[in-house]
Amino acid sequence: MISNRQAAPAQVRGAECSVFANSGAFTGGYIGDSTRAEIAYAHQLGRPVRYTEPVGYAVILDRPGLDPVRIGPYEHESRAEEIAAGLRRQLHHTAHVEGTVITIGAFRPDLDHLEPQVPKDPYALAEAMDNDPDGDGTGRNFPDLYARLCAQEPAASASDLWGRASVAYDVLHSAPADE
Repeated sequence: MISNRQAAPAQVRGAECSVFANSGAFTGGYIGDSTRAEIAYAHQLGRPVRYTEPVGYAVILDRPGLDPVRIGPYEHESRAEEIAAGLRRQLHHTAHVEGTVITIGAFRPDLDHLEPQVPKDPYALAEAMDNDPDGDGTGRNFPDLYARLCAQEPAASASDLWGRASVAYDVLHSAPADE
Protein backbone atom coordinates (compact mmCIF):
# COMPACT_ATOMS: atom_id res chain seq x y z
CA MET A 1 0.00 0.00 0.00
CA ILE A 2 1.30 3.44 -0.86
CA SER A 3 0.25 6.25 1.44
CA ASN A 4 -0.47 9.51 -0.31
CA ARG A 5 2.30 11.01 1.84
CA GLN A 6 4.90 8.31 1.09
CA ALA A 7 4.55 7.38 -2.57
CA ALA A 8 7.59 7.83 -4.74
CA PRO A 9 8.24 7.03 -8.41
CA ALA A 10 10.34 3.97 -7.50
CA GLN A 11 7.52 2.66 -5.32
CA VAL A 12 4.99 3.24 -8.09
CA ARG A 13 7.23 1.51 -10.69
CA GLY A 14 7.76 -1.50 -8.41
CA ALA A 15 4.13 -1.97 -7.47
CA GLU A 16 1.64 -4.16 -9.29
CA CYS A 17 -1.11 -1.82 -8.16
CA SER A 18 -0.92 1.57 -6.47
CA VAL A 19 -3.23 1.89 -3.49
CA PHE A 20 -3.60 5.38 -2.09
CA ALA A 21 -4.64 5.54 1.55
CA ASN A 22 -6.98 8.46 1.36
CA SER A 23 -9.16 8.13 4.44
CA GLY A 24 -9.44 11.73 5.53
CA ALA A 25 -6.43 12.68 3.42
CA PHE A 26 -8.40 14.09 0.51
CA THR A 27 -10.57 16.44 2.54
CA GLY A 28 -13.06 18.06 0.22
CA GLY A 29 -11.53 16.10 -2.65
CA TYR A 30 -8.22 17.97 -2.43
CA ILE A 31 -5.16 16.08 -3.62
CA GLY A 32 -1.75 17.70 -3.54
CA ASP A 33 0.41 18.14 -6.62
CA SER A 34 2.86 15.37 -5.69
CA THR A 35 0.11 12.83 -5.04
CA ARG A 36 -1.65 13.85 -8.27
CA ALA A 37 1.65 13.34 -10.13
CA GLU A 38 2.15 9.91 -8.56
CA ILE A 39 -1.37 8.87 -9.54
CA ALA A 40 -0.81 10.10 -13.10
CA TYR A 41 2.52 8.27 -13.23
CA ALA A 42 0.88 5.03 -12.10
CA HIS A 43 -1.69 5.41 -14.89
CA GLN A 44 1.07 6.20 -17.40
CA LEU A 45 2.78 2.93 -16.46
CA GLY A 46 -0.52 1.11 -16.87
CA ARG A 47 -0.73 0.32 -13.15
CA PRO A 48 -4.22 0.18 -11.70
CA VAL A 49 -4.91 2.76 -9.01
CA ARG A 50 -7.19 2.00 -6.10
CA TYR A 51 -8.19 4.15 -3.16
CA THR A 52 -8.97 2.96 0.34
CA GLU A 53 -12.03 5.21 0.50
CA PRO A 54 -14.41 6.45 -2.21
CA VAL A 55 -12.97 9.60 -3.75
CA GLY A 56 -16.26 11.13 -4.84
CA TYR A 57 -18.31 11.77 -7.92
CA ALA A 58 -17.88 13.88 -11.02
CA VAL A 59 -20.18 15.35 -13.61
CA ILE A 60 -18.86 14.38 -17.03
CA LEU A 61 -19.74 16.16 -20.26
CA ASP A 62 -18.93 14.16 -23.38
CA ARG A 63 -18.91 16.48 -26.38
CA PRO A 64 -18.48 14.96 -29.85
CA GLY A 65 -15.13 15.94 -31.34
CA LEU A 66 -13.85 17.53 -28.11
CA ASP A 67 -12.21 16.38 -24.92
CA PRO A 68 -14.63 15.54 -22.12
CA VAL A 69 -15.21 18.14 -19.42
CA ARG A 70 -15.18 16.83 -15.86
CA ILE A 71 -16.50 18.79 -12.87
CA GLY A 72 -15.89 17.67 -9.31
CA PRO A 73 -15.41 16.19 -6.86
CA TYR A 74 -18.81 16.00 -5.25
CA GLU A 75 -18.97 14.07 -2.01
CA HIS A 76 -22.49 12.83 -2.62
CA GLU A 77 -23.84 11.32 -5.81
CA SER A 78 -27.12 13.19 -5.30
CA ARG A 79 -25.33 16.57 -5.49
CA ALA A 80 -23.51 15.52 -8.65
CA GLU A 81 -26.85 14.48 -10.15
CA GLU A 82 -28.40 17.87 -9.21
CA ILE A 83 -25.59 19.67 -11.04
CA ALA A 84 -25.87 17.33 -14.03
CA ALA A 85 -29.65 17.92 -14.19
CA GLY A 86 -29.07 21.68 -14.05
CA LEU A 87 -26.55 21.49 -16.89
CA ARG A 88 -28.94 19.36 -18.94
CA ARG A 89 -31.54 22.14 -18.49
CA GLN A 90 -28.92 24.63 -19.71
CA LEU A 91 -28.58 22.67 -22.95
CA HIS A 92 -32.01 24.07 -23.91
CA HIS A 93 -30.92 27.70 -23.37
CA THR A 94 -27.22 27.80 -24.25
CA ALA A 95 -25.14 27.10 -27.33
CA HIS A 96 -23.48 23.69 -27.02
CA VAL A 97 -21.96 21.05 -29.25
CA GLU A 98 -24.74 18.95 -30.74
CA GLY A 99 -24.78 15.50 -29.17
CA THR A 100 -23.38 16.59 -25.78
CA VAL A 101 -24.14 13.94 -23.16
CA ILE A 102 -23.96 14.68 -19.43
CA THR A 103 -23.42 11.78 -17.02
CA ILE A 104 -22.22 11.06 -13.49
CA GLY A 105 -19.08 9.04 -12.88
CA ALA A 106 -16.31 8.48 -10.42
CA PHE A 107 -14.06 11.40 -9.57
CA ARG A 108 -10.66 10.62 -11.03
CA PRO A 109 -7.97 12.62 -9.21
CA ASP A 110 -5.51 11.92 -12.00
CA LEU A 111 -7.65 13.86 -14.51
CA ASP A 112 -8.33 17.58 -14.74
CA HIS A 113 -11.64 18.74 -13.31
CA LEU A 114 -13.35 22.09 -13.13
CA GLU A 115 -14.02 23.22 -9.58
CA PRO A 116 -17.26 21.73 -8.29
CA GLN A 117 -18.53 25.03 -6.88
CA VAL A 118 -18.82 28.35 -8.73
CA PRO A 119 -17.99 31.21 -6.33
CA LYS A 120 -21.01 32.89 -4.76
CA ASP A 121 -19.18 36.04 -3.70
CA PRO A 122 -19.74 38.68 -6.43
CA TYR A 123 -16.09 39.79 -6.46
CA ALA A 124 -14.76 36.22 -6.54
CA LEU A 125 -17.20 35.45 -9.35
CA ALA A 126 -16.07 38.60 -11.19
CA GLU A 127 -12.45 37.41 -10.96
CA ALA A 128 -13.49 33.97 -12.23
CA MET A 129 -15.05 35.69 -15.26
CA ASP A 130 -11.54 36.63 -16.39
CA ASN A 131 -10.60 32.95 -16.63
CA ASP A 132 -13.76 31.90 -18.45
CA PRO A 133 -13.07 31.54 -22.19
CA ASP A 134 -15.15 33.71 -24.48
CA GLY A 135 -17.76 31.91 -26.52
CA ASP A 136 -17.42 31.77 -30.29
CA GLY A 137 -21.04 30.84 -31.01
CA THR A 138 -20.23 27.16 -31.56
CA GLY A 139 -20.94 26.04 -27.99
CA ARG A 140 -17.44 24.60 -27.66
CA ASN A 141 -17.03 26.45 -24.35
CA PHE A 142 -20.12 24.84 -22.74
CA PRO A 143 -20.42 24.71 -19.79
CA ASP A 144 -19.31 28.28 -19.34
CA LEU A 145 -19.26 29.95 -15.93
CA TYR A 146 -22.83 31.22 -16.24
CA ALA A 147 -24.21 27.79 -17.21
CA ARG A 148 -22.42 26.24 -14.22
CA LEU A 149 -23.79 28.95 -11.91
CA CYS A 150 -27.32 28.32 -13.21
CA ALA A 151 -26.88 24.58 -12.63
CA GLN A 152 -25.70 25.22 -9.08
CA GLU A 153 -28.16 27.88 -7.88
CA PRO A 154 -31.90 28.49 -8.28
CA ALA A 155 -32.62 30.64 -11.36
CA ALA A 156 -33.48 33.85 -9.49
CA SER A 157 -30.42 33.58 -7.24
CA ALA A 158 -28.12 32.83 -10.18
CA SER A 159 -29.46 35.80 -12.14
CA ASP A 160 -29.12 38.16 -9.17
CA LEU A 161 -25.62 36.96 -8.35
CA TRP A 162 -24.51 37.24 -11.99
CA GLY A 163 -25.81 40.82 -12.11
CA ARG A 164 -23.92 41.76 -8.94
CA ALA A 165 -20.78 40.04 -10.25
CA SER A 166 -21.07 41.95 -13.55
CA VAL A 167 -21.12 45.23 -11.62
CA ALA A 168 -18.12 44.04 -9.58
CA TYR A 169 -16.35 43.08 -12.82
CA ASP A 170 -16.87 46.59 -14.18
CA VAL A 171 -15.54 48.09 -10.95
CA LEU A 172 -12.49 45.82 -10.98
CA HIS A 173 -11.71 46.65 -14.62
CA SER A 174 -12.47 50.37 -14.69
CA ALA A 175 -9.66 52.83 -15.13
CA PRO A 176 -8.93 55.03 -12.10
CA ALA A 177 -10.61 58.41 -12.38
CA ASP A 178 -8.40 61.40 -13.10
CA GLU A 179 -8.03 63.62 -10.08
